Amino acid sequence: MAKEYSLYIKGKAVSVSEDVYKAYWKIIEHEKYLQKKDWKYGIIPFSSLDHDGHFADNIVDESIDVAKIVETQIMIEALRNAISRLNDEERDIIERLYFNDETLRSVAKLKSITHPALIKRRNKILEKLKKFIEEL
Repeated sequence: MAKEYSLYIKGKAVSVSEDVYKAYWKIIEHEKYLQKKDWKYGIIPFSSLDHDGHFADNIVDESIDVAKIVETQIMIEALRNAISRLNDEERDIIERLYFNDETLRSVAKLKSITHPALIKRRNKILEKLKKFIEEL
Protein backbone atom coordinates (compact mmCIF):
# COMPACT_ATOMS: atom_id res chain seq x y z
CA MET A 1 0.00 0.00 0.00
CA ALA A 2 1.47 3.36 -1.06
CA LYS A 3 1.86 6.09 1.50
CA GLU A 4 -0.61 8.97 1.13
CA TYR A 5 0.63 12.54 1.24
CA SER A 6 -1.49 15.52 2.25
CA LEU A 7 -0.98 19.24 2.63
CA TYR A 8 -3.30 21.47 4.61
CA ILE A 9 -4.72 24.41 2.72
CA LYS A 10 -7.01 26.73 4.68
CA GLY A 11 -7.38 24.02 7.31
CA LYS A 12 -8.44 21.35 4.85
CA ALA A 13 -6.33 18.29 3.91
CA VAL A 14 -5.56 18.06 0.20
CA SER A 15 -4.05 14.85 -1.22
CA VAL A 16 -0.88 15.45 -3.23
CA SER A 17 1.81 13.33 -4.87
CA GLU A 18 5.01 12.49 -3.03
CA ASP A 19 6.98 14.86 -5.30
CA VAL A 20 4.67 17.80 -4.54
CA TYR A 21 4.76 17.00 -0.82
CA LYS A 22 8.57 16.86 -0.73
CA ALA A 23 8.93 20.00 -2.86
CA TYR A 24 6.57 21.90 -0.55
CA TRP A 25 8.49 20.91 2.58
CA LYS A 26 11.82 21.61 0.92
CA ILE A 27 10.66 25.18 0.28
CA ILE A 28 9.31 25.54 3.84
CA GLU A 29 12.57 24.26 5.37
CA HIS A 30 14.60 26.58 3.13
CA GLU A 31 12.50 29.56 4.24
CA LYS A 32 13.08 28.58 7.89
CA TYR A 33 16.82 28.33 7.22
CA LEU A 34 16.89 31.78 5.59
CA GLN A 35 14.86 33.26 8.45
CA LYS A 36 17.32 31.83 11.01
CA LYS A 37 20.20 33.37 9.05
CA ASP A 38 18.37 36.70 9.00
CA TRP A 39 17.82 36.55 12.76
CA LYS A 40 21.46 35.57 13.34
CA TYR A 41 22.71 38.60 11.41
CA GLY A 42 19.99 41.00 12.58
CA ILE A 43 18.32 41.42 9.21
CA ILE A 44 14.76 42.68 9.46
CA PRO A 45 12.42 42.48 6.45
CA PHE A 46 11.12 45.86 5.32
CA SER A 47 7.53 44.60 5.60
CA SER A 48 7.93 44.10 9.36
CA LEU A 49 8.58 47.83 9.80
CA ASP A 50 5.09 48.89 8.71
CA HIS A 51 3.10 48.66 11.92
CA ASP A 52 1.08 51.84 11.54
CA GLY A 53 1.34 52.72 7.84
CA HIS A 54 4.05 55.35 8.41
CA PHE A 55 7.24 53.84 7.04
CA ALA A 56 9.46 56.85 7.70
CA ASP A 57 8.55 56.94 11.39
CA ASN A 58 9.28 53.24 11.75
CA ILE A 59 12.57 53.27 9.82
CA VAL A 60 14.30 56.27 11.37
CA ASP A 61 16.66 55.21 14.12
CA GLU A 62 19.41 57.72 14.75
CA SER A 63 21.45 55.20 16.77
CA ILE A 64 22.05 53.07 13.66
CA ASP A 65 24.95 54.11 11.44
CA VAL A 66 23.64 53.03 8.03
CA ALA A 67 26.89 54.00 6.29
CA LYS A 68 28.83 51.74 8.66
CA ILE A 69 26.40 48.85 8.04
CA VAL A 70 26.72 49.26 4.27
CA GLU A 71 30.50 49.49 4.55
CA THR A 72 30.56 46.32 6.65
CA GLN A 73 28.32 44.49 4.18
CA ILE A 74 30.61 45.51 1.31
CA MET A 75 33.63 44.26 3.24
CA ILE A 76 31.89 40.95 4.01
CA GLU A 77 31.01 40.51 0.35
CA ALA A 78 34.61 41.30 -0.67
CA LEU A 79 35.87 38.73 1.83
CA ARG A 80 33.43 36.09 0.57
CA ASN A 81 34.57 36.79 -2.98
CA ALA A 82 38.24 36.55 -1.96
CA ILE A 83 37.69 33.29 -0.07
CA SER A 84 35.94 31.80 -3.09
CA ARG A 85 39.12 32.44 -5.12
CA LEU A 86 41.25 30.29 -2.80
CA ASN A 87 41.99 26.69 -3.71
CA ASP A 88 40.20 23.94 -1.78
CA GLU A 89 43.06 23.33 0.70
CA GLU A 90 43.47 27.03 1.49
CA ARG A 91 39.73 27.52 1.87
CA ASP A 92 39.51 24.50 4.18
CA ILE A 93 42.22 25.90 6.45
CA ILE A 94 40.58 29.35 6.64
CA GLU A 95 37.12 27.90 7.25
CA ARG A 96 38.40 25.61 10.01
CA LEU A 97 40.35 28.37 11.76
CA TYR A 98 37.96 31.29 11.41
CA PHE A 99 34.49 29.88 10.84
CA ASN A 100 34.58 26.58 12.73
CA ASP A 101 36.72 27.95 15.60
CA GLU A 102 39.15 25.04 15.42
CA THR A 103 42.55 25.57 17.02
CA LEU A 104 45.79 25.89 15.08
CA ARG A 105 47.10 22.72 16.75
CA SER A 106 44.02 20.66 15.88
CA VAL A 107 44.09 21.78 12.24
CA ALA A 108 47.85 21.15 12.02
CA LYS A 109 47.33 17.65 13.38
CA LEU A 110 44.47 17.05 10.93
CA LYS A 111 46.63 18.24 8.01
CA SER A 112 49.64 16.22 9.29
CA ILE A 113 51.90 19.26 9.49
CA THR A 114 53.60 21.04 12.36
CA HIS A 115 52.01 23.90 14.25
CA PRO A 116 54.63 26.43 12.99
CA ALA A 117 54.16 25.17 9.41
CA LEU A 118 50.42 25.77 9.66
CA ILE A 119 51.04 29.28 11.03
CA LYS A 120 53.24 30.05 7.99
CA ARG A 121 50.64 28.59 5.63
CA ARG A 122 47.84 30.54 7.33
CA ASN A 123 49.82 33.78 7.08
CA LYS A 124 50.45 33.21 3.35
CA ILE A 125 46.76 32.52 2.81
CA LEU A 126 45.82 35.70 4.71
CA GLU A 127 48.24 37.70 2.56
CA LYS A 128 46.67 36.17 -0.53
CA LEU A 129 43.20 37.14 0.73
CA LYS A 130 44.42 40.67 1.39
CA LYS A 131 45.70 40.97 -2.21
CA PHE A 132 42.40 39.64 -3.58
CA ILE A 133 40.46 42.18 -1.53
CA GLU A 134 42.76 45.05 -2.58
CA GLU A 135 42.17 44.13 -6.24
CA LEU A 136 38.44 44.85 -5.86
